Amino acid sequence: MNFEKSNHSQTLEKNLHPKRNGMLFCAILIITFCYILFLNIKTPLIADDYVYTLIFGTTTPVSSLGDIVMSQWSYYFSWGGRVVAEALTQLFLFWGKDVFNIFNSICYIVFILAIYFNAVGRKIKPGMLLLVTILVWFFMPMFGQTVMWLTGSSNYLWCGTLILLAILPFRLYEEQQTKVLKSVGFALVTIPLFFLSGITNENTAGGMILIMALFCFLYFKREIKIPAFAYTGLFFSVCGFLIMILAPGNELRVENEVSVEAVTAIVGSNPIIIRISYFANDLTLLMPLVIIAAIAFVFLYNSKGKKERLIYWIFIVAAAASMIVMLAPPKFPPRAMFGLAAFIIIAVVYVLDQLELTKDRFKSFVFIPACFILLYYLMSLGYAGVDAITVAKQYEARMVIVEEHKNDSFIAVPSIIPLTNHNGMYGLKDIQSDPDHWANRAFADYYGIANIILKP
Repeated sequence: MNFEKSNHSQTLEKNLHPKRNGMLFCAILIITFCYILFLNIKTPLIADDYVYTLIFGTTTPVSSLGDIVMSQWSYYFSWGGRVVAEALTQLFLFWGKDVFNIFNSICYIVFILAIYFNAVGRKIKPGMLLLVTILVWFFMPMFGQTVMWLTGSSNYLWCGTLILLAILPFRLYEEQQTKVLKSVGFALVTIPLFFLSGITNENTAGGMILIMALFCFLYFKREIKIPAFAYTGLFFSVCGFLIMILAPGNELRVENEVSVEAVTAIVGSNPIIIRISYFANDLTLLMPLVIIAAIAFVFLYNSKGKKERLIYWIFIVAAAASMIVMLAPPKFPPRAMFGLAAFIIIAVVYVLDQLELTKDRFKSFVFIPACFILLYYLMSLGYAGVDAITVAKQYEARMVIVEEHKNDSFIAVPSIIPLTNHNGMYGLKDIQSDPDHWANRAFADYYGIANIILKP
């Protein structure tokens, strides 16, 4: 079969009518929004959510926006610099879970679009958008903890979206230097975005700043005038980043951090070995996506020149840097890979968009595998949905027990066991057998009961 592009063959996306493209694009977004909203509705408050209903470091419930400001001030000086994420957490808890469900679902769609436009540029390709949703669903580490869990979503989904939106002007300017992007007004309007994106989370915000710098270097090498927003973007992102990492509370938090017992039992208490063990474990979780990125590069290398490879390498280098710096902290939870996984997904989708996919190639090599992947994706969505419904029913049954025995000294409740990592409760601390465990105390204080324990 002739693999050369003939004069009469066009790419698959070009054969679709623009209006049909737009309708399919919107349909994918609407369906995705509805499903994520469903999962959000079925996800209860979990673990740290109860803690953040209080002014940080106190037992006083948050009852006003002023309380949130006071709480974040205390948080910054006594625990850490991620005040954007923690303020979002307390704001959503103050507004209520129903409000969060809607806004979080919207944020997920914005996140998907931010990945898409960073990878594909200004083109509207429903096939590429569907690919982004599939890659995020299957390869985002600890999906439930980073997207569905209120506290985790504020830390990772929302902050990750801010970071990708801050990168987007740099990517679009590389593609086309429009008047809007060149304007000083745009540079001024985006200052809050750049500043807040720096105060998100340490490794991904650092990767974002590296991406911005690499794009500026790319402009310089290609003799493209560096726009005003590039200067403000780098300056205010670095300012926000420094405010976060120089928070007085960071040093206090590190002193109080302890390694997971399961790890220390295996490798001992040597801090260097512990760090390497965490790193190796999390890199293993990320390896399927890394392998896909490597295969994608082989396709890119064989079909495109050095110019087309630069965007790929910008995001891959930033992802690698974001991963390596995680050797520094004593603990490295898998959900901390959320942002760098997004960088790798952007690189993968960018490569696949660069490939010339004709009708003949699509029918011969892509159509059947794509059908199996789509079927597996739909089955996974269904299984996660059933899991979400089951967990929600178990949580409701627990709340019935709590309500019936509200005046008892001890309330014993059955455990809740989620089955997939797409569930917000998966891998998080739930009610324990010890009534003084922080998760038990947080739950008991939130619902105004004396003690709660796990039923033997």
